Amino acid sequence: MIDTFLSILPVLLFFSLGILLRKKKFLKENSSQDIKKIVSTLALPALLFQAFASISFEASHLLLVITIFLICLMMVLIGRVTARILKIRTPYWPLMMGGFEMGMLGYALFLSIYGKEHIAQFALMDLGQVLFVFFVLMTLLIREKEGNSSPKSILLSFLKSPVILAIFAGLITGMIKPLVDPNSLTTALGEFLTLTGNLTVPLISLMIGYELNFKKSGMTLALMTIMVRKTLLIGLAFLVNTLIIRNYLGLDRIYEMALLTMFLLPSPFVISIYMKQEDKENLDYVNNTLSLSTIISVCLLILLTILY
Repeated sequence: MIDTFLSILPVLLFFSLGILLRKKKFLKENSSQDIKKIVSTLALPALLFQAFASISFEASHLLLVITIFLICLMMVLIGRVTARILKIRTPYWPLMMGGFEMGMLGYALFLSIYGKEHIAQFALMDLGQVLFVFFVLMTLLIREKEGNSSPKSILLSFLKSPVILAIFAGLITGMIKPLVDPNSLTTALGEFLTLTGNLTVPLISLMIGYELNFKKSGMTLALMTIMVRKTLLIGLAFLVNTLIIRNYLGLDRIYEMALLTMFLLPSPFVISIYMKQEDKENLDYVNNTLSLSTIISVCLLILLTILY
């Protein structure tokens, strides 16, 4: 228990430091966005490139990718059904059910607990939900915001994303790596990517703490969203771990922990970005849910890592 807490303590300290910096008004108004841009276009892609380059991808892994994609899709459909049952009017309730914030939170938490030597297993879990976020969630978000969505623009944003480019480049590198002998140039490039990728955890953790924000309006609905989402996903995580990862594929326990970690994460932070910013009521609801869910996710992750 102590070891688990200590492993995640650096991330918690960065969260706390971010909160302190916000209270002290340490950064200028748009500085946090600039720092997040460094993470999303440089640090995180470097980390993802290394992660996916280290994956030993097998045909059986496709089952996990497809399963995770379908679970994300199913969660949105469940969200629509529960919205009718609970008479919830916000159109963002179903969208808050699907997908996981891997890039700006998941990798930081997983690395802090399990270390970089297991990042490939976590990256494998990411593939299915990345496809869901770009091709399903983004389409639904843009349609909600603008009334329609262009398949061409969705595809272009997918292909131009630094994160997606890093994932594909990493997968290709992983396939050709056995054919290339290491040399001083590849070693230097690898060290550069390592140093760049190492910026991810501190910068992400700092910015999450800096941008944690709670408002009274929408808090009840936020708590209800988190309760429904976490309950369903924890149950599904145990089901997938038992039936597919352990019994059918016979994978190591670290794959189970990778899936469980991902299923404990909040909804993708991109939801609040692709909203009408003048839609104050729904924006407060989404931001409250994401902020509160981040804290609850960290607490649950520590607890379930100890118990599971």
